[in-house]
Amino acid sequence: MSGFNIDIKGLDKVIAKMSKFPTRLKKEMNRTMKASLDVVQEKTPGYPPQRANQKTNYIRTGTLARSLGKGVSGGNAGKPSIYSIKGGGKGVSGAVGTNLNYAKYVVDEKRQAHFHKGWWWTMQMVGRQSKDKIVKIWNDMITFILNK
Repeated sequence: MSGFNIDIKGLDKVIAKMSKFPTRLKKEMNRTMKASLDVVQEKTPGYPPQRANQKTNYIRTGTLARSLGKGVSGGNAGKPSIYSIKGGGKGVSGAVGTNLNYAKYVVDEKRQAHFHKGWWWTMQMVGRQSKDKIVKIWNDMITFILNK
């Protein structure tokens, strides 16, 4: 599934300041990335309501929601099937999502099936809705470290 990237400005100053404390830097970067991934999971909605005119015998199982760590109605319900933080000191990346093979046809902007378009949200939309809060989390960490 396609993802999204958020580039944070000012990390180079934090990395330079903390270069003599690599363990502490890694801990701070990972803590901040975890908070960022938590925002994405928090912003991931539940299922949209079924269409009134939907002519199918398909019964929703909630599998996609569970694989995203959500309940069908949207509340958090555990860890997503994809949840990782890699790197640390000089670079950190995080991933949150689902490993279901059909998810791309439901919640991926580039590959969403035509009958889901305009009805289902996408992970890229979740990313855009999460961006400001994630940038604030990182900026708060940067400010805290640089003002220590």
